[in-house]
Amino acid sequence: MNKLMRAALVVCSLMLLVGRASTQTPRAYENAADNAMGAKDYYAAMQYFGKVLEMEPNRLDVSYRYADAARQFGAYGQAEALLQQTLEADKNGKFPDASFKLANVKKYLGKYDEAIRLYRRYTATATANSPLRKEAERDIEQCIWALERLTNPDRSILVERLPDETPNTAQSDFAATLRDNTLVYSSFREIEWGDKNYPKRPISKVLESSDGSAGVFADFNDAKRHTANTAFSADGKVLVFSKCDYVSAGGFFCDLHFTYQTSAGWAAAVKLPDIVNAPGYNTTQPHVRMAEDGYYELYFVSDRPGGLGGLDIWKAPLTLTGSVGKPENVAALNTPSDEVTPFFYEKDKTLYFSTNGRQSVGGFDIYKSVFSNNAWQAPEHLDVPLNSSYDDLYYAPQNDDMALFTSNREESAAVVGDACCYDIYKATYLPIELKTLAFAKPEEAPLDEVVFTLTEAPAKLPSATKFSGEKNEADFAIRRRQQYMIIAQKEFYKPDTVYVETTSLPADRKFVEKLYLVPEIGLAVKTFHEWTKEPLFDVLVRIYEVPGVVSEQKRTGSDSNESKMEVGGLRMFTVIAEKEGFLPDTAVVTAEELRAVKAGTTMYKNLFLSPASMSAYLPITLYFDNDQPDPRTRYTTTSQTYEQTVERYMTRRTAFIEQYTNTLKGVEKEQAAEQLGKFFDEEVQTGYVKLEVFASNLGLFLKGGSSIEIMVKSFASPLASSDYNMALTQRRIASVRNYFRKYDDGIFEQYVRSGQLKVSTLPLGESAAPPHVSDDARDKRRSVYSIEASRERRAEIIEVRMFKN
Repeated sequence: MNKLMRAALVVCSLMLLVGRASTQTPRAYENAADNAMGAKDYYAAMQYFGKVLEMEPNRLDVSYRYADAARQFGAYGQAEALLQQTLEADKNGKFPDASFKLANVKKYLGKYDEAIRLYRRYTATATANSPLRKEAERDIEQCIWALERLTNPDRSILVERLPDETPNTAQSDFAATLRDNTLVYSSFREIEWGDKNYPKRPISKVLESSDGSAGVFADFNDAKRHTANTAFSADGKVLVFSKCDYVSAGGFFCDLHFTYQTSAGWAAAVKLPDIVNAPGYNTTQPHVRMAEDGYYELYFVSDRPGGLGGLDIWKAPLTLTGSVGKPENVAALNTPSDEVTPFFYEKDKTLYFSTNGRQSVGGFDIYKSVFSNNAWQAPEHLDVPLNSSYDDLYYAPQNDDMALFTSNREESAAVVGDACCYDIYKATYLPIELKTLAFAKPEEAPLDEVVFTLTEAPAKLPSATKFSGEKNEADFAIRRRQQYMIIAQKEFYKPDTVYVETTSLPADRKFVEKLYLVPEIGLAVKTFHEWTKEPLFDVLVRIYEVPGVVSEQKRTGSDSNESKMEVGGLRMFTVIAEKEGFLPDTAVVTAEELRAVKAGTTMYKNLFLSPASMSAYLPITLYFDNDQPDPRTRYTTTSQTYEQTVERYMTRRTAFIEQYTNTLKGVEKEQAAEQLGKFFDEEVQTGYVKLEVFASNLGLFLKGGSSIEIMVKSFASPLASSDYNMALTQRRIASVRNYFRKYDDGIFEQYVRSGQLKVSTLPLGESAAPPHVSDDARDKRRSVYSIEASRERRAEIIEVRMFKN
């Protein structure tokens, strides 16, 4: 309060000092400046130090003290320039605290990066037990915190300074609220009020402006005292406000007064009793809340005993006649520093207030605390741009979409230099939009006729439900700082749910959430004996979507030849039916086939198993990434297994498509992406699945005593030299050999050691590569990422030789 009202004294102090000039000596002005600093009259000190510098312009010590006075007065621009000059000129370290004070100024100017550097410069040389060092360390953390807030401003809030003259003037205007269409606010005015000082000092008055017209003085203003800080009850029957007096160059003393509405207007105001206006202490900045019991709650600010320190927020019961109960310190919100300008917004049960005792992005910052479960919840810092690196006060929501508040931020009026004054601002909460989109898995095609349900969590409002109709989208209006749950539903689809938090907002204040619904598609697999076509019981049916990973499996049962599984949501898959002593049968369900199946229906597959023979699995083609395994080496062996290298290769599917198609456009780009995607899905993946099935049945023959020799040949694309590619093909065959040795925790190792299982090799290098496959290292699109080059990087199991022991 004192800081805000002190700003009004700038003009009169300036005039007074000008009148005293002319005959004083530099020493007299310097003494006067020192006395003003001791009295915390920083503006007067600035003027006196300025006079000394006019006479003795090279006095670095005076310039430094002038800068400190400007810093403490709030003339941060002047302080910044002078302190910077001091730092640059102080070659001998005469002013060791200059870097701290300049950092402090930078912090209030919102230049947090510069402030952090200067604070660290100060702490590097300050003594360990220095109070300023500890303050600098705290301020470094404060600046880091402030930077994080500034990088994530609330983009749904539009802050605007209200127009000049009504209400904002060249001096301080503050504490605004709306009563119907009337703006009620406090303002300093240079008017005749009986002041004995010369020149006359300004005085604060309450003004009323209807529908943007010029402000007029309210009836309840005191002609000879400051009148400010109006607090109207919601029912319009009660008004509490401050009356204050000048007590020093930079200080005011205030007490609270009460009036009530009569048929003729406001009754004569009376001072509230000493139980509220504690004698000898400041009592100011009231707010009146309608209490649940039909009475009122009076919130106010005071430095009276019993608080936590500085100015604290208090509350007391109040009646329609002005009777008050014992005040209670709102200890959950107060700190040892100052808490000011309380305002309780009834709809959200939230008290808004400003403080300089908690983390802030500047001086006084606005906080809020919700009163829930009969207790004040932990105070929350309001977002930038409501808070700035300057003082932000008197935050007063007028409805859910607009609030008024007071600030001395850069846009505010400045009487002298960059100091003073406070102006009134409006914060408008812009609408936030949520667009929900529905897609069907796995192709992520738009899905129409979806019901979207939006629920605020925890539920504060009834759920909102919208039907997408012929589109796949629905739009909702949502609120800031909330969490929402969205459910998308459609018949014969499994619903999807997402959660949205509106704490951090996109630049356009529009959220887009995609929901993916899985179609309910059944798969019924029937198994038969290949030779007799009779039903074959007790068969294991497996579904593979990713090579080597079983999506689902189920046995037909000992008296059944049918198994049923859900396959909705799969992009494409392979169905394999297996039974000991039989060769498995496989069916590949393509993406096109799945897309043709209607949700809520069942597709059928018949699989036929014949007595086992290992050659039935051949040929098996296995593909490799470029220069894999173990790139950039001429070793002819590797420790990697084919399983390891193919899994990494599959993760690069998207990268291959992007590199192969990045120079193409339109239909040509789409077709190329589809073709390369099919290569990964239908050749790379299928080859690995066939290898898994081959290996899973190999043990049956080995256990039966058969000796088996697996013949493998390998190829490479022609990108590297011939001798390099020969070594590369040998490493690829080695990875296949390692696959069999490590399969299923090494179940084949004993057969390899005994010679019962052999992997014979025929590496071909690049000799078999067709001439049209590129070997141009500069054109990686064709030599690395093309389908032609990719097909050359392979190994093939071409023959299985079996010998019955």
